[in-house]
Amino acid sequence: MHKKWNGYFTVEASFILPLVLFLYLLIILSALFLYCRCVISQNSFLLGMRAERFSEESGGCGEVIYGMEEAAGWQAQSYVEERMLRLRRFYPCFPTTEEIYEENRAKVAVRAIQKGSGKMMEKELYKTNPIEIIREGRRG
Repeated sequence: MHKKWNGYFTVEASFILPLVLFLYLLIILSALFLYCRCVISQNSFLLGMRAERFSEESGGCGEVIYGMEEAAGWQAQSYVEERMLRLRRFYPCFPTTEEIYEENRAKVAVRAIQKGSGKMMEKELYKTNPIEIIREGRRG
């Protein structure tokens, strides 16, 4: 009886199959890494936008829009730090090692460092005064 295959196919498959599986795993892990970066970036922007509204500013720029006001008033830095810590603790797709909140007169910056890459993601938002925006819209 003559065999059609001599067994070379089995030997070649034992080399190719682990390589193909490794490439699939590499693609899945890189997609997960990019997803985590997007989640961190989006949450940094949203927290910066909320902190921009919490900030104390004369001229109507410090309205509280989100949540309930505490007796002592809103502290934007503690709010951002608490939310980032909560996200890091309860969500596995939010792997950060450090969160930094900075505020000056003109803008709010929220920075986060992703675990594994060490690169800092920064979102800067300029403080806006909604009352002035409405007044400008009515004038024009």
